[in-house]
Amino acid sequence: MIKKEKSHFRELVIPLCVYLCVSVVPLFLVSCAEMGRDMEIDGATDVQIRSGLTGTQEAPAVLDPFKRYDLVMAANECRYFTISVPTGWYWKAYVTAACRREASEGRVSALIFPSDPAWASLPGTSFEKTMTLRQDGDQALLAVGNNGPQRNAILRICQEGAPAYITIESQVSSTSSLIGPDDSSLHFGKPANPLKDDE
Repeated sequence: MIKKEKSHFRELVIPLCVYLCVSVVPLFLVSCAEMGRDMEIDGATDVQIRSGLTGTQEAPAVLDPFKRYDLVMAANECRYFTISVPTGWYWKAYVTAACRREASEGRVSALIFPSDPAWASLPGTSFEKTMTLRQDGDQALLAVGNNGPQRNAILRICQEGAPAYITIESQVSSTSSLIGPDDSSLHFGKPANPLKDDE
C-alpha cells in the first residue's frame, strides 16, 4: 500500500517539476539577461545597446509633439529628427541627456539646422547646445519661431564617448512662454500671428 502511494506521488511530482523548470527558469534567465544588459555586464557592445527612435540625414524620423522619446545612443552616432512648424508658431525641444557608464565622459550635442527664411529666436533658448556628461545629466532647451510659410525643422543629436540616455520632449504651440512639456496650460488655438512683433 505504501509503495503504491509513493509511486502515485512520484507520478504527480515529476511532471510538476518538469513543468516548473520549463516555464519558470526561462523567465528567470530573460530577467537576468535584461538586467545584465542594463548593467552592461553581459559583454554587449556599444552598438548593441543602442535603442529608441532613429533617423538619418536623408530620412529624419518624424517627432510627435505629444510624445516623449527615450533613446540610448552609443558608438559615436548621430540621429536626425523632423517636425512640422506652422506659420506663426513655435517649436520648443527639450533634450535631456545623462551619462550611462561610470568613470567615463560623454558628450551630447543638439542642433536645429538653419532654414531660409531664418528661424526666429526665442529668449532663454538656443539653436544648439553641447553637453559634457560625467556621471550626471544636463538639458538643452532649443526653440525656433516660424515667421515664414509652414515648414519642417530638422533636429540633429550626436553622441560621443560614453553611451548616453537621452529623452526628447517637444511642443509646437502659438505661445512663446517657456512652459514644461507636460504643462496642460499651453494654448494650441489658431494664432493671429504671435511672431509679428519679432519681424
